[in-house]
Amino acid sequence: MRLDKRDIKILNILQDDGRASYSSIARQLNISEAAVYSRVNRLVREGVVKGFTALLDETKLNLSIGAFIGLRATPSKYAEVLNQLAAFPEVVEIHDVTGDYYAMLKVKTRNKEELAALLDKIGRLDGVVSTDTKLILRTIKETTKIPFSKLEETALPPRQTRIKAKQ
Repeated sequence: MRLDKRDIKILNILQDDGRASYSSIARQLNISEAAVYSRVNRLVREGVVKGFTALLDETKLNLSIGAFIGLRATPSKYAEVLNQLAAFPEVVEIHDVTGDYYAMLKVKTRNKEELAALLDKIGRLDGVVSTDTKLILRTIKETTKIPFSKLEETALPPRQTRIKAKQ
């Protein structure tokens, strides 16, 4: 899907404030609410916007232990292992990677005992060869925001501008 500059501006606004109203976005972009509504629906329908969610502070929810786990698995069992891991609520991210590990997991638990129990549970999965755990001491930067600077450079001009240019 090719995005134009207005689409990118809408996405920027939504990733800063997923609760931004259509009227607020319309005012910022100087277009109608109906145009914003139509564009947002198209972005959702096309899968560019995967959903809207609240970002939670895990420390305030007593999930104070974070860790990255490097996972090695038997190749023939790898897909099955990933499917099982995806069902674990403590596993918040799973990445298929290159290098020393088959996958990298990001996990959140309330305490070290829960982390140890999770590692035991992962280690017992059929197909898991080994894990390598790194505790997160501090998080310097963590964001869900997509950097749009390069996309803006190659984006189409807004549709109305393209139509006027053709005339």
